[in-house]
Amino acid sequence: MTIGCLLEKTKTSRDHKLISIDNYRQIEDVPITLFSSDHDKKLEWFCKSHDQALCVVCLPTEHGSCTDVITIDVAATNARQSTAISDLQEAIEVTLHNVTHYINNRNTATKDIEKQENKIRRIIRDTRTKINGHLDEFEEKFMQTLVSATNTCKSKRKAYQTERSSTADVQVFLGTRQIDKLVISETEFNKTATDSIYDYKVNLVLNSDVQKLSNGVVKTFAEIQFAENATNLDIKELKIEHAQMQQKVQPASNVADIELKLMTKVNIKKEGHMYITGCAILPNEHLLFANHTYKYKLLEYSEEGNFVGSIQVSATPYDKTVLDSDRIAITYGIKRFFEIFNYRNSRVEKKIKTGGDCWGLSQSNGKIYVKLDKVEGFDITGRKVYIVDAECRDYISASKNNIFCSNYLNGTVCCYDMKGQEVWKFQNDSLQYPYGVANDRSGNVFVVGRTSRNLIRIENDGKTYKNLLNLEEYSIPGAVCYYKDKNSLLICNENGGQCALYNVLYK
Repeated sequence: MTIGCLLEKTKTSRDHKLISIDNYRQIEDVPITLFSSDHDKKLEWFCKSHDQALCVVCLPTEHGSCTDVITIDVAATNARQSTAISDLQEAIEVTLHNVTHYINNRNTATKDIEKQENKIRRIIRDTRTKINGHLDEFEEKFMQTLVSATNTCKSKRKAYQTERSSTADVQVFLGTRQIDKLVISETEFNKTATDSIYDYKVNLVLNSDVQKLSNGVVKTFAEIQFAENATNLDIKELKIEHAQMQQKVQPASNVADIELKLMTKVNIKKEGHMYITGCAILPNEHLLFANHTYKYKLLEYSEEGNFVGSIQVSATPYDKTVLDSDRIAITYGIKRFFEIFNYRNSRVEKKIKTGGDCWGLSQSNGKIYVKLDKVEGFDITGRKVYIVDAECRDYISASKNNIFCSNYLNGTVCCYDMKGQEVWKFQNDSLQYPYGVANDRSGNVFVVGRTSRNLIRIENDGKTYKNLLNLEEYSIPGAVCYYKDKNSLLICNENGGQCALYNVLYK
């Protein structure tokens, strides 16, 4: 090899990073690109707000206003030691478990269908055999009845012929002497005899059901019924919010570009004293409200605002959050526990005692966050995995990396990372007595001002904000919920009455 060739190879590969052959074999089938698909430039930057790798063209054109852009080398520091690798490994293991479970279930289902088919075949054969046996019995009885009927007819006919012949001989003897009387007597006898003799006709009257069978009217003697039932496969779920993000990505936007469109007004059905402390939007877009009174129930309404029904729960519910298509989590305030509750079948799947009063809650990234003295995070099994020392009162909201808290005592809204470090604090005279809080996927926060009677949206930098709604018609505005899949926002009136569902529009 010439020196020129060596220098050329060194020049073309100087930006390449070497890995061991063993490590390469582990990832050789995984599609990983180091270049931007839009600009064919090397990915050198990383936007923490949008969780996105950038090239030198992406950075100024699409993320110029982002304040937390770092180099890809800094972002990748200690990647091997981060929880992302263990989370990914866990996700792969769960996925493999689900696939194996699905294949085994389908194989079992196929065998079950074959067993059902063989069972039905046996029933058909047995039924046919029984029918044939009944028909043979019918035929034998019919033949015996037919023979008996024809013999009776023949016997009666023979008896009449014998009687008629005997009478004729006597009449011949007397005829020579009493011709006149004979004619008269014969005539009367014939009349009487005619009245007492019969012609016999043997007929078969088929049973109507048998006649239908023989005429082909009865096309079948049974029906094969086919029922399609939902399979109760226990597919384990992981990283709830990640799965939802793949369905719909929220467009990047500035706070000035956000508007709300009223979709539905809901007048909650009054049942004594009303104290609406929590709300949620279910995956089927039904609306769920927690009535924190003596009534142990959740109230369910359709997207159009019509009352669907009530769901009985364990105690007076305070707040709730949606976990997946079947389950929600519910806190019970001073009862000092929260539950994982299957609202499809009204069954408690897990009860978690907290040792303290539990109020607002939220879910993100497969974890459930509950407001106790501090904010504590639990996995889906109820095991405590986080404690975030956050300054907040009743309501919280969680994203992938942050906890958002409202504190009506000092009029602040704060953002914390998962280690309890304060990221930003918002305080403004336009927001008085901050109460219900919710966030979108980009870390922007919706907050209800209980005293100022308004709804504001705070940008993820904690500085820029916009007043989105005046809530003067609300007597006591309280809880708020943001449904990330549909960009829907639900705002509650604490005493029931008028609640409202809005669509968040991104220009």
